[in-house]
Amino acid sequence: MNKFTSLFLLGLASLSNDLSGQTTDQISTGAGYSKFAYYKLSDGSSLQIPNDAWDIAFSNLGAQSAGIFINESTTSSMGQTVPGMQAYDPYIFDFGETINPADIFSDYQLFNPEASWSEGAFNTTADTSNSLDLGWGTYDAVQSKVLGYRVFVLKLRDGSYRKIMFDEFDGAQYSFRVANLDGSNMTSHTVSTDPGNGSPLVYFSLGANGANVTTATGWDLVFCRYIAVLDAGGSPVPYEVTGILSTDGVSAARATNVNPATVEYTAYLDSFSTRLDVINHDWKFFNLTSGWYVVNDRAYFVKTVQNDLYKLVFTSFGGATNGNATVERTYIGNLSATSDLPDGIKAVLVYPNPAADRLYLSLDADIAAPVSIRLLNGAGQIVWLGNARTQSGLNVLEIDHLPALVAGVYTLHVQLPGGQFSRNLAIGK
Repeated sequence: MNKFTSLFLLGLASLSNDLSGQTTDQISTGAGYSKFAYYKLSDGSSLQIPNDAWDIAFSNLGAQSAGIFINESTTSSMGQTVPGMQAYDPYIFDFGETINPADIFSDYQLFNPEASWSEGAFNTTADTSNSLDLGWGTYDAVQSKVLGYRVFVLKLRDGSYRKIMFDEFDGAQYSFRVANLDGSNMTSHTVSTDPGNGSPLVYFSLGANGANVTTATGWDLVFCRYIAVLDAGGSPVPYEVTGILSTDGVSAARATNVNPATVEYTAYLDSFSTRLDVINHDWKFFNLTSGWYVVNDRAYFVKTVQNDLYKLVFTSFGGATNGNATVERTYIGNLSATSDLPDGIKAVLVYPNPAADRLYLSLDADIAAPVSIRLLNGAGQIVWLGNARTQSGLNVLEIDHLPALVAGVYTLHVQLPGGQFSRNLAIGK
């Protein structure tokens, strides 16, 4: 990221830290962390789905993604975790082979990586030296589909076992078989994908005769229980945590050791990541004396699929008692390309709006070029001007030391060799 600061000249200013878009939301996994809570940043709403609504899930990102996931979420009751779904790799490749439960060891257990919606627990057995190996199956270029070759074991919530084999994924539909470990009571199933429906996964429940499960769509973040690998005295240990994961296409950055009320997103634009677990679970900790507390020097910046930017600051967490998390949500603005941008500029954002004594101009540029900037009042008079130069990539220009300006609507006019554009903004303390 390229950052220009203090465009010299007639003085200038930026936007207020009292951002008008700030709202306090509560999202909750319920008592005992018994639910998923799918959270929309656009309106602060959340939809709760019971933990046990589904058992396995499949990537819903198109023909190029063949991830298969286990539902790692569990409920905590009276301080004890109720058993959840578990997946194991017994190193068996013939679905007809009988599997002895005594041969299922903890070393065989599989976990979702929580890195992307393209790789779940059943993909982690892949041979990383073979780009065609997806863990549960390999891609067959002749048939243009992934063909399964490995048998897995599922331990259900009631403690019983099933074996499962994912037979194929043809780019639109997954086919798989489930049976008791001795091969009895075998059932065959298919799950069709629906890319673009607002969910990165399609869900399936093994209960009764098996069925697809409809859950939330169009969400940005999900507050839930999952397995994270934690450091226990130098040894990695899988541990059940309660945290937040992002949907496909959402990117996030964390700002640590900061004042959450005043920290600006501009310093973190080059650290945004599309990993699911950027927010994760470590925004809160448990103290044996005082209980749960929230880290008070941290903020998160989240960019949605629609390129809307938000700042999130967690302020409280209720633990297993109610599963409630309180978060301050601040809308920053939309970083999106528009048809009025000149050649060489892909996207622009003026932030914050309204402004007080400082503002930022973010330019996503393809080229290095000189930039001339003018701030005009409602009468078209220049009240501030400055010059800078973009570099290829994301550029952030800080406009500070603004003169004392009458509150009102102003126009920021930006001139580049390839053309010009303007953005209106409100200024007023």
